[in-house]
Amino acid sequence: MLPYVCKLCLNLKIHCIDQRMFCTSSLLSPLQLPSRTETHLWYVLPNEVKSEPLIKKYVDLLSPIEKENVFSMRGDELQKLALLARALVRTTITRYQICSHVSPRSLEFRKNAHGKPEVCWQHSDDWHPPPLHFNLSHTSTLIACGITIDSPIGIDVEEKQRRMKNNILSFARRYFSREEVERLSAISDPEVQRQEVIKLWTLKEAYVKALGTGFSGAPFNTFTIRFGSANPNPDAKDSAVVIVPLENQTNLTTNWQFAQVELAGSHYAAICRENDGISEGAPMKLIVRKTVPLVEEHCVL
Repeated sequence: MLPYVCKLCLNLKIHCIDQRMFCTSSLLSPLQLPSRTETHLWYVLPNEVKSEPLIKKYVDLLSPIEKENVFSMRGDELQKLALLARALVRTTITRYQICSHVSPRSLEFRKNAHGKPEVCWQHSDDWHPPPLHFNLSHTSTLIACGITIDSPIGIDVEEKQRRMKNNILSFARRYFSREEVERLSAISDPEVQRQEVIKLWTLKEAYVKALGTGFSGAPFNTFTIRFGSANPNPDAKDSAVVIVPLENQTNLTTNWQFAQVELAGSHYAAICRENDGISEGAPMKLIVRKTVPLVEEHCVL
């Protein structure tokens, strides 16, 4: 049993987030898979999961290897984050109308050459699994999972109040392209400049995760993010994110679609998915749900 499970024995109540949330029984009904033009984003706030019986249920969903990995982490908070992340992925994927014999506990996962996880479906003659893609991101106070069909996806979440140990522009020069640094340098307000650095980071992180390579395979200073419309504000509805690979970066593809949103009033989230041509330049159709896995949820966007 996780150490923090024992500490929660006297606190068996989960904070009710919103009266619009559904009760547990309604969560048993499956959801339609996203359409090929939709992206679904789910998130959970760890500080709202305080029920010891519920935490035990999450532990029961994990594979033996996952349990070992969670138990080996140092510190109660790290263990709880790792547990909730795995529970969110397992419960989210099995919410969709996939197959009657697919349960949160039965899911198996594998990693690509760069460590990006994916579902390892059990094929059979009478059932073909859906082309479902997912990606996970978390901070110490929020965990998010993105879902698409027929399209690789990468997501990143960062706290809006994240602080840099070093000077903001020194940080930017270390990680971003020259063009991006020049754009950031033109911002006179230090707080606005810090916020834009965080937003840019989430976009770049989501992109390299969607590629499946991560930072090691596609360092942030090997490509530039531009905003393709006349409006350079990434929050503007008519702003399109464009990837510009720098010299000799043939592994960086540009057929990607982006969205950026705020979550819980405390985080920036960026979503990157492959653009298969169906949307024809239209904004990403994004559905966002806040959840406590197995207990409650509501649609926030």
